Amino acid sequence: MTRDSRVLFYGEDVADYGGAFKLSKGLLESFGRERVFNTPISEAAICGTAVGVAILGLRPVVELMYMDFALMASDQIANQAAKWHFMSGGQVEVPLVVRASVGAGKGYGGQHSQSLESLFTHLPGIWVVYPSTAADVKGLLKSAIRTNNPVLFVESQGLYGTKGLVHGPDHLEPIGVARVARAGTDVTIVSWGPAVLDALTAADRLAAEDGASAEVIDLRSLVPLDMETVLASVRRTGRCVVASQAILSGSFVNEVVARIQAEAFDFLDGPVARIGAKAGISPQAESLEKAFLPDADEVYRAARALI
Repeated sequence: MTRDSRVLFYGEDVADYGGAFKLSKGLLESFGRERVFNTPISEAAICGTAVGVAILGLRPVVELMYMDFALMASDQIANQAAKWHFMSGGQVEVPLVVRASVGAGKGYGGQHSQSLESLFTHLPGIWVVYPSTAADVKGLLKSAIRTNNPVLFVESQGLYGTKGLVHGPDHLEPIGVARVARAGTDVTIVSWGPAVLDALTAADRLAAEDGASAEVIDLRSLVPLDMETVLASVRRTGRCVVASQAILSGSFVNEVVARIQAEAFDFLDGPVARIGAKAGISPQAESLEKAFLPDADEVYRAARALI
Protein backbone atom coordinates (compact mmCIF):
# COMPACT_ATOMS: atom_id res chain seq x y z
CA MET A 1 0.00 0.00 0.00
CA THR A 2 2.97 2.30 0.58
CA ARG A 3 4.35 1.39 -2.84
CA ASP A 4 1.10 1.73 -4.82
CA SER A 5 -1.60 4.27 -3.99
CA ARG A 6 -4.12 2.33 -6.12
CA VAL A 7 -4.29 -0.44 -3.51
CA LEU A 8 -7.39 -0.31 -1.27
CA PHE A 9 -8.34 -2.64 1.56
CA TYR A 10 -11.86 -3.15 2.84
CA GLY A 11 -14.24 -5.67 4.37
CA GLU A 12 -16.31 -6.35 7.46
CA ASP A 13 -14.77 -4.84 10.64
CA VAL A 14 -11.31 -4.57 9.08
CA ALA A 15 -10.67 -0.90 9.95
CA ASP A 16 -11.06 0.19 13.61
CA TYR A 17 -11.38 -3.37 14.94
CA GLY A 18 -8.55 -4.76 12.84
CA GLY A 19 -10.57 -7.64 11.42
CA ALA A 20 -12.01 -10.74 13.08
CA PHE A 21 -8.52 -12.20 13.51
CA LYS A 22 -6.71 -8.84 14.07
CA LEU A 23 -4.79 -9.25 10.82
CA SER A 24 -5.33 -5.67 9.63
CA LYS A 25 -4.62 -4.00 12.96
CA GLY A 26 -2.76 -0.73 12.35
CA LEU A 27 -3.62 -0.35 8.67
CA LEU A 28 -6.30 2.28 9.32
CA GLU A 29 -3.86 4.41 11.30
CA SER A 30 -1.25 4.08 8.56
CA PHE A 31 -3.38 4.74 5.47
CA GLY A 32 -6.59 6.45 6.58
CA ARG A 33 -10.24 5.79 5.88
CA GLU A 34 -10.05 6.55 2.17
CA ARG A 35 -7.98 3.40 1.68
CA VAL A 36 -8.94 1.21 4.67
CA PHE A 37 -12.61 1.02 5.57
CA ASN A 38 -15.44 -1.16 6.84
CA THR A 39 -18.32 -2.44 4.74
CA PRO A 40 -21.87 -3.59 5.38
CA ILE A 41 -22.33 -7.30 6.09
CA SER A 42 -22.78 -8.15 2.42
CA GLU A 43 -20.22 -10.32 0.68
CA ALA A 44 -21.93 -9.64 -2.63
CA ALA A 45 -21.47 -5.89 -2.12
CA ILE A 46 -17.84 -6.34 -1.05
CA CYS A 47 -16.88 -8.40 -4.10
CA GLY A 48 -19.15 -6.58 -6.54
CA THR A 49 -17.67 -3.18 -5.75
CA ALA A 50 -14.18 -4.71 -5.89
CA VAL A 51 -14.83 -5.87 -9.45
CA GLY A 52 -16.02 -2.39 -10.38
CA VAL A 53 -13.12 -0.42 -8.92
CA ALA A 54 -10.62 -2.96 -10.31
CA ILE A 55 -12.02 -2.49 -13.81
CA LEU A 56 -11.70 1.28 -13.32
CA GLY A 57 -7.99 0.96 -12.51
CA LEU A 58 -7.63 0.52 -8.76
CA ARG A 59 -6.26 -2.61 -7.04
CA PRO A 60 -8.68 -3.60 -4.29
CA VAL A 61 -7.87 -6.18 -1.64
CA VAL A 62 -11.06 -7.30 0.09
CA GLU A 63 -11.59 -9.61 3.04
CA LEU A 64 -14.27 -12.23 3.46
CA MET A 65 -14.26 -13.04 7.15
CA TYR A 66 -15.07 -16.71 6.46
CA MET A 67 -14.78 -18.47 3.11
CA ASP A 68 -18.18 -20.06 3.72
CA PHE A 69 -19.72 -16.71 2.78
CA ALA A 70 -17.89 -16.52 -0.53
CA LEU A 71 -20.96 -18.41 -1.73
CA MET A 72 -22.97 -15.24 -1.08
CA ALA A 73 -20.71 -13.56 -3.66
CA SER A 74 -20.42 -16.47 -6.06
CA ASP A 75 -21.78 -14.51 -9.03
CA GLN A 76 -19.45 -11.57 -8.39
CA ILE A 77 -16.42 -13.87 -8.08
CA ALA A 78 -17.21 -16.59 -10.63
CA ASN A 79 -19.10 -14.70 -13.33
CA GLN A 80 -17.81 -11.13 -12.99
CA ALA A 81 -14.26 -11.08 -11.62
CA ALA A 82 -13.25 -14.31 -13.34
CA LYS A 83 -14.88 -13.67 -16.73
CA TRP A 84 -14.67 -9.99 -17.66
CA HIS A 85 -11.21 -10.14 -19.21
CA PHE A 86 -12.39 -12.94 -21.52
CA MET A 87 -15.81 -11.47 -22.25
CA SER A 88 -14.37 -8.07 -23.15
CA GLY A 89 -11.94 -9.58 -25.64
CA GLY A 90 -9.01 -8.68 -23.40
CA GLN A 91 -9.97 -5.00 -23.16
CA VAL A 92 -10.79 -5.20 -19.43
CA GLU A 93 -8.55 -6.41 -16.63
CA VAL A 94 -9.72 -7.17 -13.09
CA PRO A 95 -6.73 -6.89 -10.73
CA LEU A 96 -8.34 -7.74 -7.40
CA VAL A 97 -7.53 -9.97 -4.44
CA VAL A 98 -10.20 -11.66 -2.34
CA ARG A 99 -8.79 -12.81 0.98
CA ALA A 100 -10.80 -15.52 2.74
CA SER A 101 -10.18 -17.48 5.93
CA VAL A 102 -10.96 -21.19 5.87
CA GLY A 103 -10.90 -24.34 7.88
CA ALA A 104 -12.16 -26.18 10.90
CA GLY A 105 -10.42 -26.81 14.21
CA LYS A 106 -11.82 -23.98 16.32
CA GLY A 107 -15.30 -25.25 17.04
CA TYR A 108 -17.02 -22.71 14.81
CA GLY A 109 -19.44 -25.25 13.38
CA GLY A 110 -20.98 -25.94 10.02
CA GLN A 111 -21.25 -22.41 8.60
CA HIS A 112 -17.83 -21.03 9.60
CA SER A 113 -15.45 -23.95 9.07
CA GLN A 114 -15.58 -25.06 5.45
CA SER A 115 -12.49 -25.42 3.25
CA LEU A 116 -13.95 -24.48 -0.12
CA GLU A 117 -10.82 -23.91 -2.19
CA SER A 118 -11.69 -26.90 -4.38
CA LEU A 119 -14.95 -25.27 -5.45
CA PHE A 120 -13.18 -22.22 -6.85
CA THR A 121 -10.56 -24.22 -8.75
CA HIS A 122 -13.44 -25.34 -10.98
CA LEU A 123 -14.12 -21.75 -12.14
CA PRO A 124 -11.83 -20.70 -15.02
CA GLY A 125 -10.53 -17.15 -14.88
CA ILE A 126 -9.63 -16.85 -11.20
CA TRP A 127 -6.39 -17.89 -9.54
CA VAL A 128 -6.51 -19.79 -6.24
CA VAL A 129 -3.56 -19.41 -3.84
CA TYR A 130 -3.27 -21.21 -0.49
CA PRO A 131 0.04 -20.70 1.38
CA SER A 132 1.18 -22.47 4.54
CA THR A 133 4.09 -20.36 5.84
CA ALA A 134 4.53 -16.76 6.94
CA ALA A 135 7.12 -16.16 4.21
CA ASP A 136 4.80 -17.47 1.51
CA VAL A 137 1.82 -15.49 2.79
CA LYS A 138 3.84 -12.29 2.50
CA GLY A 139 5.54 -13.09 -0.79
CA LEU A 140 2.48 -14.53 -2.52
CA LEU A 141 0.11 -11.82 -1.29
CA LYS A 142 2.41 -9.14 -2.72
CA SER A 143 2.51 -11.03 -6.04
CA ALA A 144 -1.27 -11.43 -5.98
CA ILE A 145 -1.78 -7.69 -5.53
CA ARG A 146 0.59 -6.90 -8.40
CA THR A 147 -0.84 -9.34 -10.96
CA ASN A 148 -3.61 -8.20 -13.26
CA ASN A 149 -5.57 -11.40 -12.62
CA PRO A 150 -8.28 -11.82 -9.98
CA VAL A 151 -6.91 -13.94 -7.12
CA LEU A 152 -8.71 -15.83 -4.36
CA PHE A 153 -6.16 -15.80 -1.54
CA VAL A 154 -7.00 -18.57 0.93
CA GLU A 155 -5.80 -18.31 4.54
CA SER A 156 -6.07 -21.06 7.13
CA GLN A 157 -7.53 -20.00 10.47
CA GLY A 158 -5.48 -22.79 12.01
CA LEU A 159 -2.24 -21.21 10.80
CA TYR A 160 -2.93 -17.66 11.96
CA GLY A 161 -1.18 -18.34 15.28
CA THR A 162 2.01 -19.72 13.70
CA LYS A 163 5.14 -17.65 13.19
CA GLY A 164 8.08 -17.81 10.81
CA LEU A 165 10.85 -15.82 9.18
CA VAL A 166 9.87 -13.63 6.24
CA HIS A 167 11.93 -12.11 3.45
CA GLY A 168 12.66 -8.42 2.95
CA PRO A 169 10.22 -5.83 1.60
CA ASP A 170 11.15 -6.33 -2.07
CA HIS A 171 10.83 -10.12 -2.13
CA LEU A 172 8.05 -11.69 -4.20
CA GLU A 173 7.07 -15.35 -4.41
CA PRO A 174 5.96 -16.40 -7.91
CA ILE A 175 2.40 -17.67 -8.17
CA GLY A 176 2.14 -21.09 -9.75
CA VAL A 177 5.41 -22.51 -8.39
CA ALA A 178 5.27 -25.29 -5.78
CA ARG A 179 7.74 -25.48 -2.89
CA VAL A 180 9.73 -28.54 -1.87
CA ALA A 181 9.23 -28.24 1.88
CA ARG A 182 11.35 -31.32 2.59
CA ALA A 183 13.47 -33.43 0.26
CA GLY A 184 13.08 -37.21 0.29
CA THR A 185 13.50 -40.40 -1.73
CA ASP A 186 10.94 -43.02 -0.64
CA VAL A 187 7.51 -41.37 -0.85
CA THR A 188 6.08 -38.03 -1.98
CA ILE A 189 3.50 -36.22 0.15
CA VAL A 190 1.68 -33.46 -1.74
CA SER A 191 -0.33 -30.98 0.32
CA TRP A 192 -1.32 -27.36 0.83
CA GLY A 193 -2.44 -25.11 3.69
CA PRO A 194 -2.38 -26.65 7.18
CA ALA A 195 -2.03 -30.15 5.72
CA VAL A 196 1.59 -29.21 4.93
CA LEU A 197 2.33 -29.15 8.66
CA ASP A 198 0.72 -32.58 9.01
CA ALA A 199 2.83 -33.83 6.10
CA LEU A 200 6.03 -32.54 7.66
CA THR A 201 5.13 -34.12 11.01
CA ALA A 202 4.38 -37.40 9.26
CA ALA A 203 7.71 -37.18 7.41
CA ASP A 204 9.56 -36.71 10.70
CA ARG A 205 7.83 -39.78 12.12
CA LEU A 206 8.57 -41.88 9.04
CA ALA A 207 12.24 -41.02 9.38
CA ALA A 208 12.38 -41.67 13.13
CA GLU A 209 10.30 -44.86 13.32
CA ASP A 210 10.66 -46.45 9.89
CA GLY A 211 13.90 -45.12 8.49
CA ALA A 212 11.97 -43.85 5.46
CA SER A 213 12.59 -40.60 3.60
CA ALA A 214 9.52 -38.58 2.61
CA GLU A 215 9.54 -35.66 0.21
CA VAL A 216 6.93 -33.00 1.07
CA ILE A 217 5.60 -30.77 -1.72
CA ASP A 218 3.69 -27.63 -0.73
CA LEU A 219 1.62 -26.68 -3.78
CA ARG A 220 1.06 -23.10 -2.49
CA SER A 221 -0.96 -22.36 -5.63
CA LEU A 222 -3.80 -24.55 -6.89
CA VAL A 223 -4.55 -22.38 -9.93
CA PRO A 224 -2.16 -22.08 -11.68
CA LEU A 225 -0.87 -25.52 -10.67
CA ASP A 226 2.81 -26.51 -10.75
CA MET A 227 2.31 -30.11 -11.79
CA GLU A 228 5.87 -30.53 -13.02
CA THR A 229 7.35 -30.30 -9.52
CA VAL A 230 4.87 -32.91 -8.31
CA LEU A 231 5.53 -35.28 -11.22
CA ALA A 232 9.31 -34.94 -10.92
CA SER A 233 9.09 -35.96 -7.27
CA VAL A 234 6.74 -38.89 -7.89
CA ARG A 235 8.94 -40.17 -10.70
CA ARG A 236 11.82 -40.31 -8.21
CA THR A 237 9.98 -41.85 -5.25
CA GLY A 238 7.41 -44.06 -6.99
CA ARG A 239 4.89 -43.52 -4.19
CA CYS A 240 2.56 -40.65 -3.34
CA VAL A 241 0.06 -39.35 -0.81
CA VAL A 242 -2.05 -36.24 -1.54
CA ALA A 243 -3.57 -34.50 1.49
CA SER A 244 -5.67 -31.46 2.33
CA GLN A 245 -8.20 -30.42 4.99
CA ALA A 246 -11.06 -30.14 2.49
CA ILE A 247 -13.78 -32.79 2.44
CA LEU A 248 -12.43 -35.56 0.21
CA SER A 249 -15.55 -35.89 -1.95
CA GLY A 250 -15.13 -33.44 -4.85
CA SER A 251 -11.79 -32.23 -3.46
CA PHE A 252 -8.92 -30.80 -5.50
CA VAL A 253 -7.00 -33.71 -3.97
CA ASN A 254 -8.72 -35.89 -6.57
CA GLU A 255 -7.61 -33.66 -9.44
CA VAL A 256 -3.98 -33.94 -8.35
CA VAL A 257 -4.28 -37.71 -7.89
CA ALA A 258 -5.83 -38.11 -11.36
CA ARG A 259 -3.05 -36.07 -12.95
CA ILE A 260 -0.37 -38.13 -11.21
CA GLN A 261 -1.91 -41.43 -12.28
CA ALA A 262 -2.38 -40.20 -15.85
CA GLU A 263 1.05 -38.61 -16.28
CA ALA A 264 3.32 -40.72 -14.04
CA PHE A 265 1.60 -44.11 -14.04
CA ASP A 266 4.64 -46.07 -15.22
CA PHE A 267 6.68 -44.73 -12.29
CA LEU A 268 4.21 -45.67 -9.55
CA ASP A 269 4.82 -48.65 -7.29
CA GLY A 270 1.30 -48.53 -5.86
CA PRO A 271 -1.94 -46.54 -5.87
CA VAL A 272 -1.85 -42.87 -4.89
CA ALA A 273 -3.31 -42.38 -1.40
CA ARG A 274 -5.88 -39.64 -0.74
CA ILE A 275 -6.37 -37.77 2.55
CA GLY A 276 -9.17 -35.33 3.39
CA ALA A 277 -11.90 -34.47 5.87
CA LYS A 278 -14.87 -36.79 6.37
CA ALA A 279 -17.91 -36.46 4.13
CA GLY A 280 -20.06 -34.50 6.56
CA ILE A 281 -20.78 -31.10 8.05
CA SER A 282 -18.04 -29.77 10.29
CA PRO A 283 -19.06 -30.49 13.91
CA GLN A 284 -18.73 -28.01 16.75
CA ALA A 285 -17.77 -30.36 19.59
CA GLU A 286 -13.99 -30.62 19.95
CA SER A 287 -13.93 -34.42 20.03
CA LEU A 288 -16.12 -34.73 16.94
CA GLU A 289 -14.15 -32.07 15.10
CA LYS A 290 -10.92 -34.00 15.70
CA ALA A 291 -12.55 -37.08 14.21
CA PHE A 292 -13.81 -35.04 11.25
CA LEU A 293 -10.45 -33.54 10.28
CA PRO A 294 -7.45 -35.44 8.92
CA ASP A 295 -4.26 -35.23 10.97
CA ALA A 296 -0.56 -36.07 10.82
CA ASP A 297 -1.19 -39.60 12.07
CA GLU A 298 -3.52 -40.30 9.16
CA VAL A 299 -0.93 -38.98 6.68
CA TYR A 300 1.76 -41.10 8.35
CA ARG A 301 -0.32 -44.29 8.15
CA ALA A 302 -1.12 -43.72 4.48
CA ALA A 303 2.52 -43.08 3.58
CA ARG A 304 3.80 -46.00 5.64
CA ALA A 305 1.37 -48.38 3.97
CA LEU A 306 2.93 -47.54 0.59
CA ILE A 307 6.54 -48.17 1.63
